[in-house]
Amino acid sequence: MSQAPLLYCPCWDPWKARGKKLIKTKAGSLNQKSKKTSPGGILKDQSKVQLNPSNTSRVKFSTKTYVQPLRSREPQDISKVFEEEITPGFTLSHSKEHIDVTLGEEFFEKQKPTEEAIKTTVPGTPPKLETEDVVADLVEQISELTAIIEQLRRDHQVTHKQMEKDMEEKCNEMQEEHDNKMREIQGFHIIQVNNLEEQYKKELRNERATAQEKLATMQKEYKYLKNAFRMYQDSISDEMEEKWLRRQAEWKKSERTEREKALLQQKQSLTKRFEMELEEQKKIIQNNSFLLGRVYEQEREEFEKQKQTALENIEALNAKIKTLENEMNEKNETLHAIASSLHKAELELQKEKVKMADMEKTIQQKAAAVEEKYRINIASLTEENNTLRRKLIEKNEEIFTERAQKSSIFGMFD
Repeated sequence: MSQAPLLYCPCWDPWKARGKKLIKTKAGSLNQKSKKTSPGGILKDQSKVQLNPSNTSRVKFSTKTYVQPLRSREPQDISKVFEEEITPGFTLSHSKEHIDVTLGEEFFEKQKPTEEAIKTTVPGTPPKLETEDVVADLVEQISELTAIIEQLRRDHQVTHKQMEKDMEEKCNEMQEEHDNKMREIQGFHIIQVNNLEEQYKKELRNERATAQEKLATMQKEYKYLKNAFRMYQDSISDEMEEKWLRRQAEWKKSERTEREKALLQQKQSLTKRFEMELEEQKKIIQNNSFLLGRVYEQEREEFEKQKQTALENIEALNAKIKTLENEMNEKNETLHAIASSLHKAELELQKEKVKMADMEKTIQQKAAAVEEKYRINIASLTEENNTLRRKLIEKNEEIFTERAQKSSIFGMFD
C-alpha cells in the first residue's frame, strides 16, 4: 500500500444514519468523479485482472455501530490510540482527536473464480470493476460524513451557548444565595452579640448585687462578732479577776492556818518532849548522879538533832511558800497569755478587714477579666466570619475556574 494522505471519518452514528465503512484512499476533491474505463481497455486488462461475473452482487462489509462511552471526570490520555481489526485487511484505529481506517493487501486479494462462474460469464456485457463500486461508496460516505460533521458542529455550538447561559444563571443564583446567607449570618451574628452583651450586663449586675449583699451581711456579722467578743472579753476578765481574788484570799488563809498549826504542833511536841526530858533528867539526876554528864551530853545531841529537824521543817515550809509563789506567777502568766490572745484576736480582725478589701479588689479584677474575655470572643467571632467569607469567595472562584476550563475544553472540541 502506498503511503498517501488519508481521509478520516467518525465511527459513531448519533442519528442512526448507518453510514457505510470507509477505506483508505488517496486525498482528492470530494466532487471528483470516478474514472470511466472503456470496454476495450477492460478487455485489454483481462489478462492481468480476473473479473467477477456480472450476476454477482457487490462486496458487502459487515456494519458495526460503535457507541461512544460515557465521559468520566478523570482526565483521559488524548495521545492514546486504539486499534481494532474488523475484517482481515480492514483495521480501524481511533483516538481522542482523529479516526484512521486502513485497508491492507488482504482486503484486495482477488477471489479465485470457480469453474461454474467461468462458464456462466457472458462475453457481451463487460463486468464492472470492484474499484468503481468502492470509489462510489467512498464518495457517498464522505458526503454523508461531511453533513453529519456540520450538523454535529452546529449542535455543539448550540449546546455550548445553552450551557454558557445555564452557567451564568447558576452563578447568579449562587451569588444571590451567598449574599442572602451572608446577610442572614451577619444579622444572626449581630443578634448574638447583642444577646451576649445583655446577658453579660445582667450577670455583672447580679454579681455586683450579690457582692454588695455579701459585704453588708459580712459587715453586720463583723460588728456583731466584735460586740460579742468585747462582751465576752469583759465577762471573762471580770470572772478571772474575781476567781483570782478568791483564790488569793484562800491561799493566804490556808498558808496562815497551816503555818500556825505547824508552829503549834511543833511547840506542843517540843514542850512535851522537853518536859518529859526534864522529868527524866530529874529522875536520872536523882537516881544516877554519876551518869549526869553523859546523859547531859546525849540530851544535848538529841536536842541538836531536834533543832536540825525543826530547821528542815522550816525549810520545807519555805519551799511550799515558794511553790505557792510560783503558782501565783503562773496564774499571772496565764492572764498575760489571755490578754495577748485578745490582742491577737484584734489583729486577726484587722487582717479580716484587709482580706475583705482584697476580696473586693479581686472581684473587680475578675469582672474586668470577664469583660476582656467577652471582647476577645467577639473579636475571634469576627475573624472567623471573615475567614468564612474568604473561603466562600475562594470556593466560588474555584467553581468558576473549573467551569471556565470545561468551557475551554468544549471549545477545543469545536
